Amino acid sequence: MKTEKRMQLLNWYEASQEKAINMKTVPYMGIEPVKDLVEKVLKENGRVLYITGEDKEKVLIVRAMRYLGFESISVHQDMEINEKESLVICDYLQALRVREEYDLVIYDDVNSFPIHKKPEMQHLIGFIFPRCRKVVAYSFESVFMGMDIIEIPMEGKSGFVSEPRVLETRLNLEEFVPTSVYEYLLWFVFEKKKVLFITTNKKVKKKVARFLTKIDESLESCIYDVDEIGTKTMKELCRDHTKSHIFITDNLDDYVDMETNFEIIIHGADANRYSYRELIFLCLRSGYYDELNGEVLMLCQNVTRDIEKTRDLARHFNKVLWDEGFE
Repeated sequence: MKTEKRMQLLNWYEASQEKAINMKTVPYMGIEPVKDLVEKVLKENGRVLYITGEDKEKVLIVRAMRYLGFESISVHQDMEINEKESLVICDYLQALRVREEYDLVIYDDVNSFPIHKKPEMQHLIGFIFPRCRKVVAYSFESVFMGMDIIEIPMEGKSGFVSEPRVLETRLNLEEFVPTSVYEYLLWFVFEKKKVLFITTNKKVKKKVARFLTKIDESLESCIYDVDEIGTKTMKELCRDHTKSHIFITDNLDDYVDMETNFEIIIHGADANRYSYRELIFLCLRSGYYDELNGEVLMLCQNVTRDIEKTRDLARHFNKVLWDEGFE
């Protein structure tokens, strides 16, 4: 993060009359933009509440603060909350049980696949607001209306955000896969890519798998049902670079533990289960591990507002990069 933006955040904490601020950045940005502020508060014997959906064994801010020598950290594994430590880590539901007061609250909406919607975030922050001196909404969108926004570009990460390709079709997506998607799959197989093929439900998942193998028998050896093989085998297959692997699933997740960039196909992207929040995370997931971003294909019968907003967000993040002079 550039020095002027780091100073802007510290000045807000120290001198601004405004109690809240938006820090806006891309999904999976990490904790570099907020790390210095957390360190400052802890060094001054202040108290920090950090709300995140990350796996409790892998919370990034915990690793960073322990590396800096801070040991007074409480990471909650169940609904009971120990609020005696200087740095308290909890998830959304646990935060609803908070009773102590804090110098700083950070809601991290960036580093884990989104479960809660924006109104839920606003409700939780409203609940905690009286119990803190300052609060940061660290998100890929503005959470506080009428408050300052610090925009953090994708500095330190390679490439740009994958802008999704929207493929509209009149076909019944519960029965068929359009030729355009089939042609992409052939190319991914030729290039030995890893494909994450997300369907709306288990019934559609099985129909899609059968349809693909029926129209092209060569795909059969590449297609894996994630429910059948399990994530442990999936992780092993992702390390195999000798051939392509097409993982079909109806589980709306980012599979961030799989150490590869995915080519992502969202089959039925106009379904109600998909909001722009999940879709934009999948766009960033396609470039999570290395410099060569994967494609993100959104297959639909109608372009929804959530699909449009996802495209707008991806373009916005790339524009911020260009405006900041990153290449």
